[in-house]
Amino acid sequence: MKQRTILLQSVLALAPLIYLGIIWNSLPDRVPIHFNAQMVANDYGSKGGVATMLFFFAVLAVGISLLVLNADKIDPKRRGKPLGKVMVVVSWAANVVMTGAGILTVYTIANYREGHNDHFSKIVLALVCLLFAVLGNYMNNVKPNFFFGIRTPWTLSDDDNWRKTHRLGSRLWFFGGIVMLALTLFLPEVSASLVLPVGGLLLAIVPIVYSYRLFREKQRPQP
Repeated sequence: MKQRTILLQSVLALAPLIYLGIIWNSLPDRVPIHFNAQMVANDYGSKGGVATMLFFFAVLAVGISLLVLNADKIDPKRRGKPLGKVMVVVSWAANVVMTGAGILTVYTIANYREGHNDHFSKIVLALVCLLFAVLGNYMNNVKPNFFFGIRTPWTLSDDDNWRKTHRLGSRLWFFGGIVMLALTLFLPEVSASLVLPVGGLLLAIVPIVYSYRLFREKQRPQP
């Protein structure tokens, strides 16, 4: 089952490269590779450079899958224990978002026209916001491990701290991801580009602070 999942995810990760290969001959030698907040191209590069970038992200996606799906072998906290559904979902979620971003990149490059805004950047940001919501939906069921979750010194050393922190993080990431998704889709382009950095920072900091507070409370002398 694990080998089949890795094989399917590897094929999926190659989809942007396959897409690029199909339209290769229809692309000019120089293509847009960077856009500003208004989706106006401000840098151009070669098709080969785009292919190299997509290959790197495909390798990264497969590497993440291999790491997550083999946590039961290489993670000291999970060694010999069942992998669990959550880790499989995490591997698929990360793979789908990275693959989707790659396909959107190729589509935007192929269909770019000066002065035409296809909201590519908003779609990519929305995908990442959706990933937060998906991961939040499953986070409460994540068992202590070194590869995925809110891994602070206090959660990794205390299973009760891990459980409480991930219960908070699960709700925060799910509802935070939904709110960020809505804001990204409905705010103007420039404002929408700030939603993920600001919101993502809050979603990261709040559980860490909460984990530390739990640790400090446990260190206080009991009356």
